[in-house]
Amino acid sequence: MDALLQNLINLTRLEGKAIEPILQFFTPVKVSAKAILLEPGSVSQTAWFIGHGILRAYTIVQENKRSGNLDDGDLLDREITNWIVPENGFLTDIKSFLHQTPSRYFIEALEPSRLYKHDYKNYQAIQQSYPEVAQIIFENTLIMADLRVQMCNLRNPINRLQMFEKMYPGMSGRISVSIQASYLNIDRATLSRLRGKIK
Repeated sequence: MDALLQNLINLTRLEGKAIEPILQFFTPVKVSAKAILLEPGSVSQTAWFIGHGILRAYTIVQENKRSGNLDDGDLLDREITNWIVPENGFLTDIKSFLHQTPSRYFIEALEPSRLYKHDYKNYQAIQQSYPEVAQIIFENTLIMADLRVQMCNLRNPINRLQMFEKMYPGMSGRISVSIQASYLNIDRATLSRLRGKIK
């Protein structure tokens, strides 16, 4: 739990003595690569803090093979990666977790991961007893959401890739081209071509 303590200190900028009582609300968990931690339709009972590894949240949509629109033609399932979160970050379906409503996402471990499980009842306890810590943790999530919106607003795919590389240095070597392409909303061939340009 020492790593979790240090990461929470870095995240919240609070002193260790203020953070140590919070550790009781987190349970260490190890998961294998490809482990599914949440599925659409399930209520998210857990926010995951990543000690080591990478999690992603994604949805599956049906599209027409030719136009991308849903119609009577041939359909295909396409994964859209909404979030990629490495070490020292939190991931949950925020709406499902906070409002205890059915989730829209899958959450998956992309590599063997050491996680700290924080369930909804514990979140309520932290909110009541340590409101400043709960606020800072979820403020950080909002900051990451804002950065994600900024990335999505970049029309040029090479600019999205450059922002990704700046936000997550070294990440490209840890995740598949398919997953990174689905996060950047470009196809695999385009991503491979753009990677060559920015090296």
